[in-house]
Amino acid sequence: MRKMVFLCRRRPDITHDEYARRVLEGHVPLAIRHHPTMRHYVVNIVERVAVPGSADLDSVAELSFETLEDYRERLYDSPEGEKIIGRDVVGFMGGAHSYDCTEHVHRRPERRFGERTPGVKLVEGLKRKPELAHDEFVAQWLERHVPLVLEHLPGVTHCVTNVVDQRVSPAGEDFDLFFEIGFAGEQQLRGAFASPKSGGRLSIESDSARLVGAVEAWRVAEFPQK
Repeated sequence: MRKMVFLCRRRPDITHDEYARRVLEGHVPLAIRHHPTMRHYVVNIVERVAVPGSADLDSVAELSFETLEDYRERLYDSPEGEKIIGRDVVGFMGGAHSYDCTEHVHRRPERRFGERTPGVKLVEGLKRKPELAHDEFVAQWLERHVPLVLEHLPGVTHCVTNVVDQRVSPAGEDFDLFFEIGFAGEQQLRGAFASPKSGGRLSIESDSARLVGAVEAWRVAEFPQK
């Protein structure tokens, strides 16, 4: 299974709220109708930047396909369907960067299609320290860092690593992975990161400092669609 992650920005002549409405109410039904090879579809509407200096995004889209060729060569049901999607997208999309990823699900809450997932979710784009190779960074993240998070960070309900195998768009930051982490609510989120920096919490921060060279992050509202 291939997972495509899109970092999306609205047209400058529409508001963020208008963009979100057009995506959820207009684009989603068209995408489900005209993308026959799409297996899973999640729209994350950005609520705010979670780390200063992060790109000013409006949504993060997650689309999954059996193969990359299903996305590149068999995305549309027909030439007419491609035209319909194209006309719709130009009405709200200002630009997007896309990444071909391998998904590793560590923990995920129950979802209902078409409804917002309860709780609070963060999406983080991570770059490795320059002295680390991509494969080394990924291996240490999956084998050491994620278990530390799940063991020592209280209240985690959503934990997914999307390893970037290649950037598909001609431009965009060269992230090594996208990390999704979520909590049941605002209180749980604050409690997790307000815990004393000792023991397990200190281990998480020390490990992150050893691995991560740069991070961008966004707080999002998750809307599973398929």
